[in-house]
Amino acid sequence: MTRITKTLKNIPLYVWIILFTIVPLVMIFVYAVFEFRPDGVHFTLEHLKYVFTDKQVLQAELRSLNYAFISTVICLLLGYPLAYFLSRLSERMRSFLSILLLLPMWMNFIIRTYAMLSLIDEEGIVTRILGGTMLKGTDAAIIIGMVYNFLPFLVLPIYTSMTKIDKNLIEAAQDLGGNTFHVFKGVIFPLTVPGVVSGITMVFVPCVTTFVIPQLLNNNAWTIGKLIEFKFISGASAEGVDPDGGALSFILMVLVFICMSIFNLIDKDDESAGGMTL
Repeated sequence: MTRITKTLKNIPLYVWIILFTIVPLVMIFVYAVFEFRPDGVHFTLEHLKYVFTDKQVLQAELRSLNYAFISTVICLLLGYPLAYFLSRLSERMRSFLSILLLLPMWMNFIIRTYAMLSLIDEEGIVTRILGGTMLKGTDAAIIIGMVYNFLPFLVLPIYTSMTKIDKNLIEAAQDLGGNTFHVFKGVIFPLTVPGVVSGITMVFVPCVTTFVIPQLLNNNAWTIGKLIEFKFISGASAEGVDPDGGALSFILMVLVFICMSIFNLIDKDDESAGGMTL
């Protein structure tokens, strides 16, 4: 009886997953490998072939991966020290600064990007500080926009991992003669690797897929997200579906799954290794 009750409680979750996750993913796959013509439905691999052979698509894919990699590295270099700093403060101060960190996330994503645009355009404060050097329309603008929007997603998992570290472990490492570097290398960092991996995943994946940031900050940069949007808006058929756009979406979905699988594998390998080393 308890098992049946638990299953009934989960029905809304199952319905949600099926309608808004599984069905859209299946539709992406169908539009990627099938053509809907007046004479019927035809299986084809031409659109997937287009994704792997078209020069513009390949450049967009590499550009998206490049932006995502650089932005993730910068977020890690900024976010890890910030998370460490927050974890060392008093509980009241940690709560206050955490709210300040999350405050921009309460605003709409597009509004935050427009706010960044106002800072780097011709009359922006950043442009004036740089002596008239305008960042808008450059690759640097896209990376700055990604770091600004996704940095909290990396800080919070690392911060959570750090606050869960038993202080007795740190004291024990210090009693054994470990200096600050050895304590960090042997205790703190290994115990925060799961948070680092989670944060990298939460930053890298949306950076690869986003199209709003490149479109607003550098409209000349063709990323995979922008290319998909262009295909569905300008190349859609009467049914509102572009086969090339479906193929691009399918490949992007596969790329995201591969990235997440790699990050999860790294996380599991670290857990199986035992974490701490002195």
